[in-house]
Amino acid sequence: MQSFQFLVKEGKIKSMSPKNWSEAEVREYILYCKTLMSAADMVHEINALRQLLLFIDNPAVDLCLAHNPMLKPKFKGTRRKESMSDALYDLILERSRNIDSGDFHRVRAYALVMMAITTGTRNKEIRLANVEDVDTTMWTFDIIHVKGEGTYGLPRTVPLHPDVREILSLYLILRKKWLVDNNLNSHALFPSKDGADGYLSGNAIRRIKAVVEDDLDVKFDLRMCRRTFGQKYLDSDVDIESVSVLMGHAITKTTEGFYSRKRLNKAIDNSRNSWLSSGGQ
Repeated sequence: MQSFQFLVKEGKIKSMSPKNWSEAEVREYILYCKTLMSAADMVHEINALRQLLLFIDNPAVDLCLAHNPMLKPKFKGTRRKESMSDALYDLILERSRNIDSGDFHRVRAYALVMMAITTGTRNKEIRLANVEDVDTTMWTFDIIHVKGEGTYGLPRTVPLHPDVREILSLYLILRKKWLVDNNLNSHALFPSKDGADGYLSGNAIRRIKAVVEDDLDVKFDLRMCRRTFGQKYLDSDVDIESVSVLMGHAITKTTEGFYSRKRLNKAIDNSRNSWLSSGGQ
């Protein structure tokens, strides 16, 4: 948004809304981004802008790149970073099962982190979630406020893994009491006592996550939680197409390039198992 404001102020683009951009304005935006981003980030940014504009029938990105093919970096590497180690995940899970049931703030922190890991939610998606989005009968979580909401992003439903159910159930009980104690009426899954709309800010979500970091003397970010979600499902032999859908990606290339990919040892094991099942040697 700040980039848009700067370019409008400089007279490089006419509108704050990309849906009204021409090929020339897309070019100005890409040139500006080149001064701020790495090649990997540029590829991701251009792809996201293209997807957004195509959703509203604006081919400006495609036209721009067709006439200026050198604008898009030829990035052949990967931005995929490490997911959470099994040891760290097990540490968080074990601690979540042994918290003082009356410690609202610690229970909330572990519920949030376990939700982030086991549902693959982005900061915004968990921040704006409502308590009604959680179904503790079918054990599913409806993710409504997705990335690209209102344009290319589509709501999705993910299963609530058994590992999160215990701490989530405890949190939901304590959440009700906390709302009564603070004379609040909020639909937010993780409600705010200070926010005008009843929802926590993005920074507040990170501060709650930091309670777990401080408690265990470890460091991780929410994107690592999201990568771990994808990796654990792939390691459990869920196919990449299904994992991509659960993560809210339009194409599997995004999942593999930026988040998760089947580990080599799992690929080898799966190959050997397929040989055995087919009678091969």
